[in-house]
Amino acid sequence: MKVGDTVKLQPTQGAETRTKNRIRENGPAFIVRTHPRRVSFDKGFRAWIRFESVAKRASDGKGGKEAWEGWLPQEEVEVLNESR
Repeated sequence: MKVGDTVKLQPTQGAETRTKNRIRENGPAFIVRTHPRRVSFDKGFRAWIRFESVAKRASDGKGGKEAWEGWLPQEEVEVLNESR
């Protein structure tokens, strides 16, 4: 999985509710925006990846829709397929 790839994700069996909800609400197709890395908001030692949803379901506050963009823990997502 490389930055810019479009991937289909599913949560791993042990994924937290937050990860499951983000994939269910905004996926399953996402664009990879960063390489896995440690982030300041996680005091653990997990690597996180920033994704952007392909679907535009989030409200932009002006009556329109926009893509969700956010971080998911690498260990909580499974890539089902990827396209470049």
